[in-house]
Amino acid sequence: MRFNFLFHKHTWSTPHQVEGTTNRYVMRCYDCGAEREVEAQLEASSEIENRIKQARAELQKLNKVS
Repeated sequence: MRFNFLFHKHTWSTPHQVEGTTNRYVMRCYDCGAEREVEAQLEASSEIENRIKQARAELQKLNKVS
């Protein structure tokens, strides 16, 4: 039994939200039930940021005309 613990390789589940929380996500090992917290930082690419700036400029132009 002790050797199973020493050579255990975790098989992690997909990240899922913890019940009762809004921004906490965890992954669980299918075999032993261990949990690890998931941290994600999403950043927009420069192309997307440029398109957002262009869209805001167009909206401002449309709002001035109306």
